Order: sequence, then structure tokens, then C-alpha cells
Amino acid sequence: MNNYEFSNRFLFVAVSHICMSVIVEPYNPEWIRWFEELREPIWDMIGDIVVDIVHVGSTSIEGMSAKPVIDIDIVVASWDYFTEIINRLGKLGYKHQGDLGIKEREAFKQTRKPVHPHNLYVCHRDSIAYKNHILLKKHLTENPEAFRRYEQLKISLGKTASDVDTYCRQKTEIILEFLAAEGVPDEELEEIRSENLS
Repeated sequence: MNNYEFSNRFLFVAVSHICMSVIVEPYNPEWIRWFEELREPIWDMIGDIVVDIVHVGSTSIEGMSAKPVIDIDIVVASWDYFTEIINRLGKLGYKHQGDLGIKEREAFKQTRKPVHPHNLYVCHRDSIAYKNHILLKKHLTENPEAFRRYEQLKISLGKTASDVDTYCRQKTEIILEFLAAEGVPDEELEEIRSENLS
């Protein structure tokens, strides 16, 4: 291999690693505004057939370092109107992606350039997926030591995880610990573990 080939191969590997890295930023109070700006057109479009639209994930927790991506749960009481939800969200540029391996958590991807980076899900209000999101937020908000441990892990993984999937998988055990402390039963914890690590 000559010097030119070596330099190009090294550059490709370096750039690939940079592109796959996970960015964890200090808490930004603007994330609350981002959520509201994302929520408003969705609520206007489907508010009559859903229960709520909820800001979840680390960007919803005051003071928490996070990936600068807003996680949003559209909460439904039943799946009766789901086809209508898909159709209406399509008018806003969202495409249904299926549950991506997480039961009763239907993912949507924005096909247009989003006003802010975000993940959008439709969850049943009684689902394990929605319970996971809400109880984790509750535990981290109410327990400073859990908040500290979780934030430190996220910052560490942001430096070492090669991609978002690895980053998420390596948070699984601490999340399960916190959910257990909130009273989530063992069988549901095992389901969450299985889905997160699959």
C-alpha cells in the first residue's frame, strides 16, 4: 500500500468513526421550546383522536445532559384510530416505520427536513413502552443520585459508543434498575431487556 492509499484509507476510517459517534450535550433549556414547536402542528392535526402528546426522554428532564434530539410520545387510548393517525401524520411529512422491535410503540420518521431533530412515537397509554418512558422520567426527576449516575453514564457512553444503537443498549441495565425501583414487575423488565438488547 502506498502513502496515498494509506492516507485515503485512514481518512475514510476516521470520518466513518466521527459520523457514527454519539453527541451528548449539556442540558439546553431551549429543548422545551423545541418540543412545543414540534407538538403544536401534530396536536392541531390529530388532537381530536389521541389522549396526549408528551415530551419524554432526557431532553424533557431539567438539567440532564442528552443527545439534542427530542423524544415525543403520542398517547392513544386504543388502536382504533391508528390508520387515521398514519394518514393525518402523513400530511405533516411523517412516514410510519412500524414498531422497530418495541411492542405498542409505533415509530414515525419525518420525510421533510424537521424544524428540530426528534423521534416520534405512537404509544398505547397502558403499554410497557409508555410506562418505561414515564416512570424513567419520574425516577430521574425525583432521585438526585439516580440523575447523577444516569447523566455520568450518558456522558461516558457519548465518548465511547460507536453508534446510537450501542449507546442505547449499554444504558439498558441502569434503566431496568430504576424501573424496578418504581415497581415495574419482573416480567415487564425482562420484556424491556429483551427488546432493548435484540
